[in-house]
Amino acid sequence: MKKIMLYSTLAFLFINNASAQLQKDNLYTPFAGTIPMAKTDYVNSYKKIKLYYIKAKPSLYQAFKGMGNYVTLEKALASGKIKVTEVSSGGAVNELIFQSASKDTILVSMGDIVKGGKQDRVVETDAVVAPGQTLKLPVYCVEHGRWSGSSTGNARGSSGAAASFTSYHSNINNSVRKSMVKYKSQSKVWDEVARINTLNGTSTSTGTYTAVTQSAAYNKDIKDYKDAFTKAMSGDSTIVGVLAVTGDRIIGCDIYATPHLFRSNMANILNSYISEAMECGTDVTITDAAVAKYLDNLLASETKQDNLLENNGRSLKMNGKKIKITAFDN
Repeated sequence: MKKIMLYSTLAFLFINNASAQLQKDNLYTPFAGTIPMAKTDYVNSYKKIKLYYIKAKPSLYQAFKGMGNYVTLEKALASGKIKVTEVSSGGAVNELIFQSASKDTILVSMGDIVKGGKQDRVVETDAVVAPGQTLKLPVYCVEHGRWSGSSTGNARGSSGAAASFTSYHSNINNSVRKSMVKYKSQSKVWDEVARINTLNGTSTSTGTYTAVTQSAAYNKDIKDYKDAFTKAMSGDSTIVGVLAVTGDRIIGCDIYATPHLFRSNMANILNSYISEAMECGTDVTITDAAVAKYLDNLLASETKQDNLLENNGRSLKMNGKKIKITAFDN
């Protein structure tokens, strides 16, 4: 009898975990039936970008019921709920320490940029920092020409202490996110940052990516795009993901386990997509059929999804359940 109960429990847990994955069984996509034409309330366009929305089915709500409170790195830094520092007084280019002082769980996202320390950095991977937890996470430098305390004065601790980061910038241009996944190379990240600054006319003595916000034209364009899409999405509380396209190609796709997680990260994900489209986007020509085929492949099964994400994206799991996926086109 005990063995039967144990097998039943394990089977329930397996089914529960399987049903919690970010696949088509738990998600509404913009396409229904055999004709790949996007439904009107699942798509929105502005200038060089078209967004396709992915929404939660009841089974997804059930799978992540009682998930708990997650806060973004941006909010955690602003409220002093997390401390981000160099690994030592000497620092290390490709690692930082993330120490939680919060009762909430903190979601750190691939592409998050922190300012300060010995040089500005971008987070290389998605991670969850539990209440009171300290994690060492991989990062890339996005400020090639500095290795010293920040001129803002907030990067230096007491004598001999590791320099700290107290300012969040944004989620980085999507082309840099793709570069991190594809090449896993610091030099490639520097090349992308330099190219983006050159295009925006915002090159500085230290070559920091965050210099792009010195451009008034850049800031205005980012705001116009964000305002257009945020207004369109604000009335739909079921959205958990978005796929963005420009020209004849897919920029990327980010899907979260709950609408709350998506809304919390929406502005920064939009920033990442918009900045790439502004840099090298064109009027949208990609067909709904091409987007439908891509989503079918991405959401078909756990195995197929993992294979696709191995070289073209990332996923983040908690207790065997995916709470976020990021996918790029080949």
